[in-house]
Amino acid sequence: MMPTDNPRAPDLPPNLQQYQERSLLALLICICVAGPFVSLGVYLRDGVVPLTWVGIALTLCTYGLLLLYLKGPRQLAATLLIYLLIIASGAATAAHGSVRSAATLVLMVAVVGAGVLLSRRAMIISAVLSIVLLAALNLAENAGMLPTPTTRTGWAIWITQSVVLISLAVTVNFGRRHLLDAYRGQNITLEHAREVEHLLRLSQARFQALFRSTPAATLVQRLPAGEVIDVNDAFIRMFGHNHAELLGRTSPNFWAHPSERQAFRDALQRDGRVHNLQALGVRQSGETLDVRIYSEIVHDGAEQIVITMVLDVSTETASRRALEVSEERFSKAFNFSPLGMTITRLSDGRFMEVNPANERVLGYTRADFEGRTATEAGVWVDETDRLAFVQLLLAQGGRLEQYETRMRSKAGRVVPVRIWSETIEIEGEPCALAFTLNMEADKHREALLLEMAQGVSGATGEAFFRSLVTHLARTLEADVVLVGELDTPETVRAVAAWSAGDIVPNLHYPVANTPSAHTLGVVSGCHFVGQLRRDFPNDHVAMDRGCDSYLGMALRDEDGSPIGILKALWKSPRPLTPDMQAQMTIYASRCTAELLRLRRDREIRKLQDTLEQRVQARTAQLEYLNRELDSFAYTVSHDLKSPLRSIDGFSHLLREQMDARLNDDDRDMFDRIDTSVQRMSSLITDLLALARVSQGSLQRMDVNLSELAEDVIRQERHRDPTRIVQVKIAPGLKANCDARMAHIVLENLLGNAWKYTRHQPAATIELGAVQRPPGQPAVFFVRDNGAGFDMARAERLFKPFNRLHAASEFEGSGVGLATVRRILERHGGHIRGEGEVGKGSVFEFSFGSAD
Repeated sequence: MMPTDNPRAPDLPPNLQQYQERSLLALLICICVAGPFVSLGVYLRDGVVPLTWVGIALTLCTYGLLLLYLKGPRQLAATLLIYLLIIASGAATAAHGSVRSAATLVLMVAVVGAGVLLSRRAMIISAVLSIVLLAALNLAENAGMLPTPTTRTGWAIWITQSVVLISLAVTVNFGRRHLLDAYRGQNITLEHAREVEHLLRLSQARFQALFRSTPAATLVQRLPAGEVIDVNDAFIRMFGHNHAELLGRTSPNFWAHPSERQAFRDALQRDGRVHNLQALGVRQSGETLDVRIYSEIVHDGAEQIVITMVLDVSTETASRRALEVSEERFSKAFNFSPLGMTITRLSDGRFMEVNPANERVLGYTRADFEGRTATEAGVWVDETDRLAFVQLLLAQGGRLEQYETRMRSKAGRVVPVRIWSETIEIEGEPCALAFTLNMEADKHREALLLEMAQGVSGATGEAFFRSLVTHLARTLEADVVLVGELDTPETVRAVAAWSAGDIVPNLHYPVANTPSAHTLGVVSGCHFVGQLRRDFPNDHVAMDRGCDSYLGMALRDEDGSPIGILKALWKSPRPLTPDMQAQMTIYASRCTAELLRLRRDREIRKLQDTLEQRVQARTAQLEYLNRELDSFAYTVSHDLKSPLRSIDGFSHLLREQMDARLNDDDRDMFDRIDTSVQRMSSLITDLLALARVSQGSLQRMDVNLSELAEDVIRQERHRDPTRIVQVKIAPGLKANCDARMAHIVLENLLGNAWKYTRHQPAATIELGAVQRPPGQPAVFFVRDNGAGFDMARAERLFKPFNRLHAASEFEGSGVGLATVRRILERHGGHIRGEGEVGKGSVFEFSFGSAD
């Protein structure tokens, strides 16, 4: 039974299969080529003998095996070839008559070929068969059972030997190549294994470093129990648990909502991974936070491991919500604003957004502006007007308020408009957000009101009221206009009345059952059309003059109580218009002011006898209030220090705890907090100083201001030793004042001079006295050549917390000069300052006289 081992086993390398097939093909071709020549050689030497038929049979069988090889079942061809060579070698040896025949060499080819082309089992069988065959042939030859061998040689023997040698060379070459390839392959595999092992170690180290240092909270668990294998520091910081509470145990519940936890498990079980799951987490303290979760199941051999990363997006979520709210508010404010609003591109005036209110402003709808420029839509009277608007907007820093110009309405009429505009950026393109008001009606009203105001502004008292009722009657085309003052809650006395083109004197009437009663009871005024005769038959002012329409407004004191009335009447029905309402409102306001002035004049005359007593009482009250205010300011400022220190301490503690997670923006925000805390502390300190100067009594004495100034300058030089400043202090400057407060005055004035000369290469500071007549209080001055200030803003110099320079240029709280003024005023003195930008300033001050 021939072995059926497959030399091309599934686990055989492809290159070895290729070498086997090529070696088999070479061996078949050698036998197919050499067989006919060997048979011919034997025939020529010995004629037709058995050995000749053996050669012919071997040749024909080899051709059949070559055809089988080409058809496909090559392992069968290899097996048949090996056993054919064994059989042919035995037959040729028997036909020759001696085992010393060259035919025995074919057994070597068969055994070597079996070792190369077949399995080990097949090679052993082939070797055993060859040995048994040689033994049988030896026994047969020794027993004389074989024919007498011929000893002649020839080229047939040479061909046989050559074929055997070539066959051996092919199989040996195949074995050598296979051995070398296997050796090289092993070396390559070994190097690759070493490289893979090195990369694996690097990857593990990188993964460990990434796992530990990543800011994302990371948790590693073993499935299916959910046992925690590892957890990084970010996870500990985020949720507040320590490593001992987590490692080797089932993780605590980090989910605020069980439904979200179940959704996470379902997605992980279904897909093997979870990507960007939004959820609400809960810390150990119970505090909730918005998180984004990424998780995936990985296989480590037979184990399943789930790696979960958690990102804290609370700040991002809050910012996104704030942005959405802001966008929604802007959209609502833009679209529902009663003002005409547009967003146009500055480069060409093309409309980007238009709100519906523009139709009320100029008559244009959103469709009229869509996709068009302002010039194409015809809004501007001329393109030069638009360019002038854009240039002025840019020149004023991107903000323009109450800009008056002309525009063309949809009807083609040129109307005056007023524009408020500010530059914004949309997708990198500078645009203008503009609010537009049609001022046509306002201009008309303005001209009318200006004319009316000019008609009534020149007079006062009763002359004013006579002029007012005359002009108002003409403006409203009224038949009767009356300004009345309440003598009593039930009676009105006419201050001035106009009827039928003339002033009506000495007019009194009761309020009850008249439109005036309704008017005095409301704030906005009353209007009656075509119903006076029916509803108010007792109003003799209206009935006597045949009036049937009424418009009135109450005149009220500061506390809202009625003091008089302004009313107009018409004989024909007169509907109320906005212009009428506005005119009555303006006239009523002016009437109220004048009527209040008359009433106050009366009160002043009544109070003249008690004026001195009231002034003294009021002065005492104000002094008491000032003391209480100073005490309150001191207490509030002192109490503010404690929470400010807490803010400063917690800010530094928070920065130290979060230092590893802070980015540049976070550190910048902490720096801003520190700066704000320091500035707030400085403000509180200065506020305390300002409060202290108003407390306590003055201890006046003769004080040497020159010595105090030298002490202040020494302190400034000690704080800033690198600066070179020329300081001139006049000797022997003396004043009668409180020494402690005088030192505070010089500290502030000389300190300001030192600070504001910081950018001068040759800084100069001078303290001296102004020449004064004998007997007058001494006046001193502090002069410097520093930054100076704009005299147009000088009124803000001595007000608390008002600064004339930006905080980025010079530090300070704006309290120093206010403190100086309060000290000097307590002494009965004064202070004034003059300056010029870039050329310095001078402050003159006096402590007053001891008296």
